[in-house]
Amino acid sequence: MIKNIIFDLGNVLVNVEYERFINAICTNGVSKDAYLKFFKGGNYRLLGYEAGEITTAEFIEKCRNGLGLKMSDDEFTGSFNDMFTEIPEMSSLVRKLDAGEKHNMYLLSNTSPLHFEYIKKKYDYVNLLDKFALSYELKSLKPDDEIYERTITLLSADPKESLFIDDLPENCMAAEKFGFKTICYDKYDHTKFEHEFDKILNK
Repeated sequence: MIKNIIFDLGNVLVNVEYERFINAICTNGVSKDAYLKFFKGGNYRLLGYEAGEITTAEFIEKCRNGLGLKMSDDEFTGSFNDMFTEIPEMSSLVRKLDAGEKHNMYLLSNTSPLHFEYIKKKYDYVNLLDKFALSYELKSLKPDDEIYERTITLLSADPKESLFIDDLPENCMAAEKFGFKTICYDKYDHTKFEHEFDKILNK
C-alpha cells in the first residue's frame, strides 16, 4: 500500500525552460557557445551549487566571472529564475491529494536555494507538500545513492510504501534499487501518467 508520494520538482511539478535563461545570458553579450562551454553543455549543477558546495553569492560570482557578465545580482537572479512555468495537471493533482489527506506528499529534487525559494513563492501548491528533501541541503545529487539514503532518513519513509515520480529514467532506476515504486513522468503525456498513477495507488 502506498502511503508516501514523492515528487521531483523540475519537469514534474513545474516546467523548466532552460532556453529562457540562455537567451537572457546571450542578450548580455555572451555567445551560446561560450554559455555551453562554461556550463558544460548547459548543466550548471556541475558548478556545485545544487550539491550545496558553494553559496548563492559564490555561484553568481562564478557565473559572472566565467561568462564575463555585466549583470547585477538582481538581474542575474531574475534571469536565472525566469525558466519556470506551472504544470496545471500536476498542480491540480497536488491540490486533490492534499484535500484527500490519504497520503504523505514529499519532494525530492536536485535544486538550488535561488530556484527553490522562488518556486515556493510563485507556486503555492508546492507548499502543500509535507517535507522537502533538497539536494543542496542533503549535499548530494540524484541519481547518486547517498541522496536516496539521506531522503529515506529525513522523511522517515519506507521505500516499499512510497511512490517516486521523476522525469529522468536514471533517477527512477536509482530509486528502484532502494525499493521505491516509480513512475517516469512525461509532461507531454499526462494521461499515460494518470493511468500508471491510479493503477499503483489502487493496487
